[in-house]
Amino acid sequence: MSRTGDVLDHEAAIATLRELLHEAEHGTLNCIALRIYHAGGNWEDLVFGGTPAEQAQALDHLWAARD
Repeated sequence: MSRTGDVLDHEAAIATLRELLHEAEHGTLNCIALRIYHAGGNWEDLVFGGTPAEQAQALDHLWAARD
């Protein structure tokens, strides 16, 4: 799966999260970075998996996409 900047409806978002979980469970997902927006208006960045260098690179990409 390769997604960059997709806007998904509720059902597609859930399907995508299930695909990511499947990839994580089967070892094909190395590192993931997500920006989570909460209903109250705040957000958080989550980065997990991979090496510390891969995590830093993923976070850099996430922050660059925000600018």
